[in-house]
Amino acid sequence: MKANKPRLHPLLAALIATTAAGGAAAQTAQTQELKQITSPAGGLASGGSSSVQVYGLIDSSVASVSMQGQRATKLESGHMMGSRLGFKGSEDLGGGLRANFQLEMGINTSNGAQQQNQGFGAKAFGRGSLISLTGNFGELRMGRTLASLPTEVQAVGDPFGLGGGGNLQGIQPSPGRQNNNILYQSPSFGGFIGKAAYTISEYTRQNIDIEHRAHQYTLALFYKNDAWSAAVSATRMTNPTDGSATRYFNSALAYDFKAFKLFGSFATFKNPGAAITPTVNTGLDNSGQLAGFPSVGYYEGQDDRSFSIGASVKLGPGTLLLNAIDLNDTGPLNRDARQYGVAYLYPMSKRTTLYTDYGYVKNKNGAGYTLTGAVTAAGFTNNGNSNAYRVGIIHSF
Repeated sequence: MKANKPRLHPLLAALIATTAAGGAAAQTAQTQELKQITSPAGGLASGGSSSVQVYGLIDSSVASVSMQGQRATKLESGHMMGSRLGFKGSEDLGGGLRANFQLEMGINTSNGAQQQNQGFGAKAFGRGSLISLTGNFGELRMGRTLASLPTEVQAVGDPFGLGGGGNLQGIQPSPGRQNNNILYQSPSFGGFIGKAAYTISEYTRQNIDIEHRAHQYTLALFYKNDAWSAAVSATRMTNPTDGSATRYFNSALAYDFKAFKLFGSFATFKNPGAAITPTVNTGLDNSGQLAGFPSVGYYEGQDDRSFSIGASVKLGPGTLLLNAIDLNDTGPLNRDARQYGVAYLYPMSKRTTLYTDYGYVKNKNGAGYTLTGAVTAAGFTNNGNSNAYRVGIIHSF
């Protein structure tokens, strides 16, 4: 059952405004994702009464993807946006204080299985499970994140809204969803909102002191005015293998010209310590599992610089999305990569959108990045690159 329509949380309203260009189709791909990752209980925290809601989204597509040097035709779930079923609610505690919760599971609509359920042990709510208190002081949130703070920063500068063949998380490194996360978000001060997060490690590996592995600390700042939106974050993760400091810096900028919108990002990643292999990454169980992770892993001494430029443009009744990402590894192995994405979204209604999408990743010097969507992933061509074509439909409820 639904209560009266609530007012939007200040940060939610600010970031929704950053994705308004390009009409309803672009809002489907961008605004809905930002709504999930920037506000407790999907914006209910500023509502006037207590409420509980059930919601969901289905994204299904037919894909032709590179796979082991050949082409494979697949029916896939969650390419532009992860298919999901969720529950969210808020209770008015009086005096401006509210308690909020959100539980969100990923669903593979191709076979009915759970999705976004990575790591050890089944996760009924792999997309996020959190509880929070909000008030004049801001927000204090605990649980499994809907997205890490660096991912929220990426969302501000990503015309694809973190899904589809051109999304930033394909080759731009970022911490993924995190278990055991404690987050504070400030109120808005002249358009600026600050966030701080700490992820408690429960990484278990034989002969390793788990109290000093895979912890993460992040500070982030967001800003929005009428046309500009910007965000920046700095993250320190304790390397799960040797305890050295792995560092991320993410920044994003967007400007709304009304008829179209430009997006950009710049990020760095440094891993001075031991290699983080695919086995180690999986073992993190999403306590600090990494987005933009190459199939060959991160090597000792990897030192990346990446930037992107993209746009959303209203074209006829729909929206054209474009993005180009360059990754320059200045470390000793020089594992560079580039990614290009283009998509067209056609709104059938406020809740239903058709789309077509193409993405391409070019690897150099054994980089090993594959083309990824919100949940989907392609394989490699014979020359070590990765690409995919898709036609799909998104329906929200």
